[in-house]
Amino acid sequence: MKLKSLALIIVAALSVQAFAHGKHDKKAHDKTKAEAAKTVKGEFLGKGDGVTTCPVTGEEILNKDVKGRFFNRTVYFCCAGCLAEAKKSPAAYIKRTHAAQVAATKDLPKSEGHHGDEAHHGDHDAQKPKEDSKQGATGDEKKFLGKGDGIATCPLTGDPVNKDTKYEVNGREFYVCCPGCAETIKKNPELYLKPVEGEKKEPAFLGKGDGIDTCPVTGDRVNKDLKGEVDGQTFYVCCAGCIETIKENPAAYLKKAKAK
Repeated sequence: MKLKSLALIIVAALSVQAFAHGKHDKKAHDKTKAEAAKTVKGEFLGKGDGVTTCPVTGEEILNKDVKGRFFNRTVYFCCAGCLAEAKKSPAAYIKRTHAAQVAATKDLPKSEGHHGDEAHHGDHDAQKPKEDSKQGATGDEKKFLGKGDGIATCPLTGDPVNKDTKYEVNGREFYVCCPGCAETIKKNPELYLKPVEGEKKEPAFLGKGDGIDTCPVTGDRVNKDLKGEVDGQTFYVCCAGCIETIKENPAAYLKKAKAK
């Protein structure tokens, strides 16, 4: 009888120990799970700048019809689905300033597919704007995308301008809401600035290097044995082909040297 009682006591003790150990393991597991969830929740997932590319997918924004207000600024999306996704967790896709958004997403590749969902991608394609009636049969003429006048409202976003951010393109001065918008406008001024009388047309500046240490065409390191000259300005390039490219359109690749 004593042996039977002793056996029951030992079994009970082992059961209590196993229960306590299991409870401890569960707590540890739940803690790890919570920490992992916290890390994912705080991760920035944005893939686009919110002006020319969608913050959710990184895809090019073809019109400015889908937009939302986040952190007191206007942000654009490629489709209504992406806007809804961003509203669920704004901090995961939107930075508080456009400059911060550009810095966080400029080196990221575009998303493969739209949320990885072919059906959703089809819906997105259906929302793309039809070819503008002003375009010719070849579609060479681009649709005007300007949202503001460049004086009181930003040509890119339509938001109120910052009078401390004044820029010039084709001899015309304009204001924007942030420096990032100015860079976008300079690349394609005809898309965002309506022409005015007396405006001089200049090619968009495409230069990627200074012509001294980096090639103006590619931005690669120059070869000091490859030197060119145009309008009295000497420049270096990475390969012979770049010299010819620059000479054909010097204003597009060379900043005018400042007078000494």
